[in-house]
Amino acid sequence: MFTVAVLAFCLVAPVVFAGETSHTRTLDELQQKISAYVSQPRFDGALWGIKVISLDTGKTLFETNADRLMSPASNCKMLTAALALDTFGGNYRITTPIYATAKPNRFGTVHGNLIVVGHGDPTWNPRRFGDNFWDIFEPFVAALTNAGVHKVTGDLIADATYFHGEPTGSSLMIDDFEDGECPYISALTINDGLAHVSVEAGAVGEPCKLTVLQPNAGLVFSNCTMTVASGGRHHIDYYMPYGEKYIYVFGELPVDETNDDLDIPVLDPARWFAACLKEALARNGIKVSGTVRGVTWPQSYVLDTNDVKIGEVLSPPLREVVKLYMKPSQNLENDTVLADVGESTRTNGMSPWRTSEELGLAAMWQFLNNNDMPGAADMYSDDDWPTNGIDFDEGSGLSDNNMATANLFISLLAFMSHHPAAQDFYNSLPIAAEDGTLIHRFHHTPAAGNIRAKTGTLRWSNTLSGYVTTAAGEHLAFSLLLNRYEPPDGYDKRGELDALALMLANFSSTSMTPPAAEQAEFAPLGHLIFAHLATAPFPAPSRAKGHWRHNQFFSADRYYSDNTVAIFIPKNFRVTDKVDFLVHFHGWRHTVSGTLEQYKFVDQFAASGKNAILVVPQGAYNVPDSNEGKFEDTNGFARFMADVVTTVKNDGALADTNFDLGNIILSSHSGGYEAMSSIVARGGLSDHIREVWLFDSLYAGTENFMAWQKAQNGRLMDIYTDHGGTEGETGDLMASLKSDGVSFFFGEDTNATPDDLRTNKLVFLHTDMAHDDTPVKRHTFQQFLETSSFQDK
Repeated sequence: MFTVAVLAFCLVAPVVFAGETSHTRTLDELQQKISAYVSQPRFDGALWGIKVISLDTGKTLFETNADRLMSPASNCKMLTAALALDTFGGNYRITTPIYATAKPNRFGTVHGNLIVVGHGDPTWNPRRFGDNFWDIFEPFVAALTNAGVHKVTGDLIADATYFHGEPTGSSLMIDDFEDGECPYISALTINDGLAHVSVEAGAVGEPCKLTVLQPNAGLVFSNCTMTVASGGRHHIDYYMPYGEKYIYVFGELPVDETNDDLDIPVLDPARWFAACLKEALARNGIKVSGTVRGVTWPQSYVLDTNDVKIGEVLSPPLREVVKLYMKPSQNLENDTVLADVGESTRTNGMSPWRTSEELGLAAMWQFLNNNDMPGAADMYSDDDWPTNGIDFDEGSGLSDNNMATANLFISLLAFMSHHPAAQDFYNSLPIAAEDGTLIHRFHHTPAAGNIRAKTGTLRWSNTLSGYVTTAAGEHLAFSLLLNRYEPPDGYDKRGELDALALMLANFSSTSMTPPAAEQAEFAPLGHLIFAHLATAPFPAPSRAKGHWRHNQFFSADRYYSDNTVAIFIPKNFRVTDKVDFLVHFHGWRHTVSGTLEQYKFVDQFAASGKNAILVVPQGAYNVPDSNEGKFEDTNGFARFMADVVTTVKNDGALADTNFDLGNIILSSHSGGYEAMSSIVARGGLSDHIREVWLFDSLYAGTENFMAWQKAQNGRLMDIYTDHGGTEGETGDLMASLKSDGVSFFFGEDTNATPDDLRTNKLVFLHTDMAHDDTPVKRHTFQQFLETSSFQDK
């Protein structure tokens, strides 16, 4: 994982900023502070979606409505940036080849046409080349000069047919074009597709003077402006009817006021490129005798098999391309990069009417699916990214039809923190108080130079998602989504988000509760032991060299070396000759401490009144990995439980230590199923295992579970969701049981009675809860315990 610099947030509205500069010294205090903040009356009509996690421990520090579908605005651009870096890599350069219908002769003359073939390089703009417009074309002049070209007798053709589809992003409004938010998308574009028009006052009562600051833009104006007397109204705007060539400029400009400026989309970007390139070549002694043409889809590709490549122009490395559009939140460049990704997936048999944008969005969903980001199809679990219900019409975030969740952005931020392009992604984000869209925010606070985050702003949407390092040095990822909010006087929408971010920067404790503090916290409920056992899952030979998952590497020393085991003995535990144990296996991206807190296992265990001991071993530490190390070995679980029994006896918490191992219940959430599947197959204690519980966890291993159930006549409890990725496996199992004439109980979790759970050996419960809620929201873990084979205290 990359090292995140110290981050912190500053408020825009002074009235909000006051009182938010002090450090927050406990996690409870931080959570209470955030809850109190978002619950203020001024937010009564607004919608919040928030999630904050520790990248160091995987623990969730705070969340509210993290699954709520929200308008994400330009936070969408993070997905495009991640997708592009994942698809191409940071070193990738977009190539713009230059062809001619004939080689230049010995005099440097091309007898034929010159053809520039665009592949979507979006970087020919002032942010890269500076204010001299003609510097944009220097790379092309250099390429032709190197090829010895002095004259072209034919035409100069700009071939932009590489991109398929209309030159507008989907679901955008006419306002998005008229204010220059997203000009026409083209495989050949210059100056961000915008011509800058200066509006200068004339004589009072006369129209203003319109001057296009870039040549050859092809703009045709209907000048409806008026110069008014000093002190008059200053308002200049334009109207650009879709599909028409006339641009209506209207409004008033006082005679003694400075010029106004308009950014107007150029209707034919490819032809504009060709016309400007022709003039740039002429300025450098290369004459093109013919006309200029811009060719766009669905017109035919211009090149012929006999055409000769005479040069090419390369974009900067993709890491720089992404940075160039992420920091200023430039929509056209983002959409161009998304189209580049889309076209890289086009195959010969694919319909030409499938647009580049559609292919780009399809690649985005594939990226989410391939890298286990839930919801991309029907997935929703720890093992996958939370994308259920999420929808994107386009990639920049301009469309109000885009829908995403705080969970999705947190998963993206966590995923990219381990990606080979992690540093490139991190570097592309605006830096608080230093650059991009955060340059005017967080000054003179601990956030300055610390927070790296993507902003998002639409009429009713303000968002901020990224990374922050706390005052205690812990690395956090956060997503703050605020919709449908109109601030009262004295408040700023951006400042409302900044106030929350600043709380994170000022957090001076950590998400990891020290063992002593955690033991003290649970003391009223019983005795909590944190042991370090040699027979715990890790370290293990299977992960001795770390682990690559897709494009992420997790080192052995950081993620596969923790042998912590939590053991909880409830208050008033009664020692018998045989002591029962429940062993729970956490899912992906989790830790022992985080599991105990998030799912309230200790609280639920104590409340059940059962006379048993809870054991939670650390699996892969905060990693998307179901590997359970030594638990996958033959008799590995038996050796582990022998160590657990010895640890309990040696701890001294029990007066009588003359006991043997009794019954065992195995429980798992999400990816923890794999350990249980290995244990019931070859763990060595099948005759002690009485029950197996799967909390949205039946992804695979079904044959092992059913073989154990049949051999031991054990109880198997499976609660599953529609979007956790377990519905299919559960449905197939029930269908198989039904076909074989095996009876089982099936019902909604809210309708199942304690007798239903207690009297059936095979129980399948469908729930409308979210994946992470299945063990805790309705106290399901406690209900399973209360109906289990364990004895009461």
